[in-house]
Amino acid sequence: MTSMFDQYNKTLKREEHPPDISNYTEPKSSGYVSVRIRSEEQPIFSKQKMKLTPPHDILFMTVCNNWLVALMNHQVLLRLFLLQPDKQNEVYLEQHLAGLKVSNLFLDPLGNHLLISLTPKSTGFNPELLYLNRKMNKAKKVEKFKDHEVTAVAFNFENKLESTTGAILIGTSKGLIFETEFGVDGDKVQNNWKQVFDVGKGENCPITGIEFHKVPKTTRYIILVTTLDRLYKFQEEIRVEEKTPYLQNIFNSYLSVPEHIRDFHEIPNKLKYSKLRFNYNPTTNYPKYFGWLTDPGIFSGEIDQAAESHQFIISNEIIPFPTNAETTTSNTSESYTAKRTMYPISFVLTDFHVLLLYTDHITAVSLLNYQTIYEEYFTEQYGRLVDLVKDPCNDTIYAYTSKHIFRYKVHNEQRNVWRMYLDKNEFELAQKYSRDNPAHFDIVLVKQAELFFQQRDYMKSAEIYSKTQSSFEGVCLKFLEINEKPALMTFLQNRLEMLPAQDKTQITMLVVWMVELYLTEMAHFVDNQKVVLQLQKEFDNFMNLPRVVECSRSNRSVIYDLLASHGDNVNLTSLTTVNKDYESVVNQYINQSNFLDALSILRSQNKPELYYKYCPILMEEIPKETTSAIISLGKRLDSVKLLPTLVSIDGDEHVGEVIRYLEFCIHSMGCTELAIHNFLVKLYGRDRPEKLMVYLETQGKDISMVHYDVHYALRVCREHDVKEACVFLQCLLEQWHPAVELALTFNTGLAKFTASQPMERDLRRKLWLRIAEHEIKGKDDVKQALELLKDCDLLRIEDLLPFFSDFEKIDHFKEAICDALKEYNLKIKEQCKDMEESAKSAERVRNDLQMFRNRSVVIASDEQCAICSVYILLKPFFVFPCGHKFHGDCLETQLMNHLSPEDARRLSLLKQQLSSMGTQAQSDTSSLSGTKMSGCDQLKAEIETILGSDCLYCGEIMINSIDQPFIDDWDKVNSDWQ
Repeated sequence: MTSMFDQYNKTLKREEHPPDISNYTEPKSSGYVSVRIRSEEQPIFSKQKMKLTPPHDILFMTVCNNWLVALMNHQVLLRLFLLQPDKQNEVYLEQHLAGLKVSNLFLDPLGNHLLISLTPKSTGFNPELLYLNRKMNKAKKVEKFKDHEVTAVAFNFENKLESTTGAILIGTSKGLIFETEFGVDGDKVQNNWKQVFDVGKGENCPITGIEFHKVPKTTRYIILVTTLDRLYKFQEEIRVEEKTPYLQNIFNSYLSVPEHIRDFHEIPNKLKYSKLRFNYNPTTNYPKYFGWLTDPGIFSGEIDQAAESHQFIISNEIIPFPTNAETTTSNTSESYTAKRTMYPISFVLTDFHVLLLYTDHITAVSLLNYQTIYEEYFTEQYGRLVDLVKDPCNDTIYAYTSKHIFRYKVHNEQRNVWRMYLDKNEFELAQKYSRDNPAHFDIVLVKQAELFFQQRDYMKSAEIYSKTQSSFEGVCLKFLEINEKPALMTFLQNRLEMLPAQDKTQITMLVVWMVELYLTEMAHFVDNQKVVLQLQKEFDNFMNLPRVVECSRSNRSVIYDLLASHGDNVNLTSLTTVNKDYESVVNQYINQSNFLDALSILRSQNKPELYYKYCPILMEEIPKETTSAIISLGKRLDSVKLLPTLVSIDGDEHVGEVIRYLEFCIHSMGCTELAIHNFLVKLYGRDRPEKLMVYLETQGKDISMVHYDVHYALRVCREHDVKEACVFLQCLLEQWHPAVELALTFNTGLAKFTASQPMERDLRRKLWLRIAEHEIKGKDDVKQALELLKDCDLLRIEDLLPFFSDFEKIDHFKEAICDALKEYNLKIKEQCKDMEESAKSAERVRNDLQMFRNRSVVIASDEQCAICSVYILLKPFFVFPCGHKFHGDCLETQLMNHLSPEDARRLSLLKQQLSSMGTQAQSDTSSLSGTKMSGCDQLKAEIETILGSDCLYCGEIMINSIDQPFIDDWDKVNSDWQ
């Protein structure tokens, strides 16, 4: 529940509203979105008192990364993490404050490192510096900075370590700048320090603010340093980042520069204090703006990371303090007190405002027009305002008195920025910040359009007017009064595009008006062809707009009458194209024997059924152009549906174009329709027989893969006497005898080629005998007959002799018969030689068998099995020629993993049979018969054959198992070793 005191305090808060916007032209359209009432809007700056109640008065406070550090008047530091306010601790400084007092606190951006500046209360003591890490409970004295009063610290925004600060800069009350780095090693503060610059040149020139940043994505560093009356700028490229100190490289180039030409701003300052504050980019932590508290006001500058290296402050200005402060009294004793009430004691920057802190109130001033937009006074119960701080990590603002801490929230501070940019005629920025409010955005556009109209830039004015909610009639009259039809047409066309689709009447009116304006303009400039061509191009683009096409299709008669009244037959035809009245246009052109234009209309539309309707006429009149047109459509046309058109055409020129289209369908589109292929075969056979064989060979010799009817093609070839194609097709149908017979009538070489194709040897021999008969009978040309023997290896001289006449002399065949006899003799000798070699091989095998029967191996009594290492003579064993010896059961156990599945099953079956025969023999009371003994021996012999087929260690078994691991169960091996 709100206390009575808080309610009273609210009456002391004053929020300035922006100037009234009633002077701006308000939109008149029904679609206008009204502006939200100001009283319902949430204030830009709202104050909230934190529940934290310090036990003692606050002297200093700083907040970074949600870590709050406050020094209370009993010399105790309070550290608090704002996201977990119940967890806080205190650090006592009393032991370090003998004769000293705290002058300021400096906390790094992440809240890890705290520097405490101490100054003497009286003479006889020297300034000192304390360091406190977040993880430390006791502050450590930095001995190297004894005698130096630290007045400003520039922390390293790139440092992410908790143990060290990284390279930082420290400014003192004497104007000295040190580069140093703090860290903790046990109970001592470790730091490297070096003086890098002196802005006072021996004089006491206290540094009131210092900060450095590395420009993102570059190796350039910038440094800003302020004193009471000067703002220094330093920047330098550091190519390789060395160990500390490396920031001194930035100052090196300025050491030899005379004081009067250094890069600084000087502003006379009567104040005894000054501050340097920044507004950061939340994503990069790189500053966007800076502010410097001086006597005339807040010196503000914009920092651009993309600016040239020699000038990173791209704009600067002085924001004056509000004029409603108290004036200086004439009484000398009260002069200083009155002056302090005129100047803020601290400030912070936001994106668009600067918050000024006075001893009893806070004022917010716009950075754009310097107007006060917020002011709030604090009652005496809260205590005197001490400072205003901002968390650089989350842009949260805190104000504190000696007794209370307040958090300030910023709500949509850019809400009124658009008005300020609008007053400056900066329309792009005004549009940017008003885009979320249609009413404000419309006001900006209206003013911009009016400005362009006053500047006589009518085209831009029309484009912008079309985006506003301004009165349609009023804008049209503005352009009609000055007879600016091009701008009017631009306005109408843009408005046409913005109309909703359901406003049919307004769309129709605008379309008809636009057509009338275009036709009037083209008639007006009829003598200037260049202008007419440009207007015609614009008119064509307009008529092809989807909304215009739909409108003109719905109101054809109105548009047609309008075009006819102007005598514009060209655009009338164009309009029929836009409305897709293709049939009427094509019929009109055909009736006028204007076939090329009719084909052009067909090509401009997307209805394939019109091609099927008009192609018969066009193919007859302009076959070449029509064929090119249907070829260009490719698969969008069904070639089968075009067959009636193609079949009805006759004449050599027409046939050539039909063949061109069919070839395109087959070769380019991959058409496999039987009707298309059969029609092409017919045209080839009738008109282009020289192309038929190329086509047939392209289709291939597999009858299941061809796309034409082979029987139909054979009939066509016989009808038009294309003999070579007939032979090819008969071969495809495996009609070998008719094919050879037909080939012998006109080409013996083709007959020979055909006879060589069948796979059956007997069939090929019969075909070659038919060729031999055809070549020999009646000719008795022995030389030619003997050539057949060379062409076919299936024929012999004796096969050809019956075809010669009985009166032919044997001398003509003497040489051929002798060659045949020699060949037979060679074959007989080769067979005899093979028989002799076979007999010798058989004899060698018999001798080897005899040697093996008589071969013996001597086994010593101490020889062991190669597998189990037991004496070999204790159990039945196997001895291999290589010398390896194995017990029978050991060899069987090892071989079971290497035998093929068939041999393993066979071995198991034999052992079962042998075991059953042994059991049966033991149960039989009579002695074993010879038949049973013979069966057991046969089984044992077969088992021994399987086991003794090859040596286990040096035979094929070892070779085949070379890729198998020696150990299969590694888990067992590991467990055994453990």
